[in-house]
Amino acid sequence: MYCGAPAIPGAIRPQAIAVRRINPLAVLAGALAATGGAPALVFGHIAMKQISTSGERGMLLAKIATAAGYVWLVVWVLIIANLSLHAR
Repeated sequence: MYCGAPAIPGAIRPQAIAVRRINPLAVLAGALAATGGAPALVFGHIAMKQISTSGERGMLLAKIATAAGYVWLVVWVLIIANLSLHAR
């Protein structure tokens, strides 16, 4: 668009958009929670602590993975208890 002002190369720079990265431990916790891993609760707790101090993204993912990790922990404890009762 021409407005009558002389164009100076490099005078107008697009604003750089700062994209916050997703916490890698939150992603790991989400993957573990999706595959039935109880360790997701440990990695989820660590990720939430890191996110609260660093300002990274992924807090919701870390919370969901932590909750799913607790559910998986209960499921695995029930499975192991059931197997040990049937082994007798």
